Amino acid sequence: MDQKVDNANAQAEVDALYKQWLAAVAKKDVNAIMACYTDDVVAFDAIMALQFKGKQAYGEHWRQCMEYCPAGDKEMIFEIHHLAVQAQADTAFTHALVRCGFKEGEKVDASWMRMSSGLIRQGGQWKIAHEHFSAPFEMPSGKAMFYLSPNEEPGVRPIPQGMSTVTPHLVCKNAREAMEFCKRAFGAMEMHGGVMEVDGEFLHGELMIGDSVVMFAQENEQCGSVSPSTLKNTPVSLHLYFPDVDKSFDQAVKAGAKPLLSPTEMFWGDRFAVVEDPEGHRWSLATHVRDLSPEEMQKGARELMAQMGK
Repeated sequence: MDQKVDNANAQAEVDALYKQWLAAVAKKDVNAIMACYTDDVVAFDAIMALQFKGKQAYGEHWRQCMEYCPAGDKEMIFEIHHLAVQAQADTAFTHALVRCGFKEGEKVDASWMRMSSGLIRQGGQWKIAHEHFSAPFEMPSGKAMFYLSPNEEPGVRPIPQGMSTVTPHLVCKNAREAMEFCKRAFGAMEMHGGVMEVDGEFLHGELMIGDSVVMFAQENEQCGSVSPSTLKNTPVSLHLYFPDVDKSFDQAVKAGAKPLLSPTEMFWGDRFAVVEDPEGHRWSLATHVRDLSPEEMQKGARELMAQMGK
């Protein structure tokens, strides 16, 4: 057979395999999905784990993913766009863009990922031996850029790069010093252009703590912005997770924080502490140390309430 014809046939067969794969995903049929893979498949998915080795492990991951799929009036979206196949003899490579999410009426909530894969022909049938899903990430937050779309020109984002939907905005007596405290206490990083001042007057500041932004404002009672120092209290606490809460607690105290609760094992599975910064803002610090069931957490909550006489 002519090599070009053989290659064209191989590409058509691989294309047919992906149509079969998409149909299985649409039906949420994990067994049919896994029929498209080799027994020793190695998969690099974009979520949950660094890698999955073997059909059994990857199949379990697919089952968990199916549990997140929308139900009721929501329609699942799982599409392949721009699939490119290079195949010859018993080996093939593909790359494509995958759109995943849901549609509910006119509302569409879907993300884009990159997909590449390696396939081999076994017993006359093509199987996926390696699969890789990924998304680019933004610096310095490290957040995946699932919002990117191949059909849109780069433009102004409704949510700026690096920002989250919810961002704490702290009013301080001395905002500049409050930012310096957060650098010492929590290892916060000041971004380029993260402070806006006009004629020496502080207007706005931003710090990155881990993967999150915290904003700072100077107290201005004329604008209704007052600090905990003026209020003599605060009803709000900011919660931070660290790899080692004991180390982070000690660092915060050395930086000038007032210790309110030393690191303590809590009923929800965190080792937990609370400090108050020099401005009067309260920060709870935690490291997750145990995975507990809802029943175990409820039992622990009851025991704590009993100790408190409630």
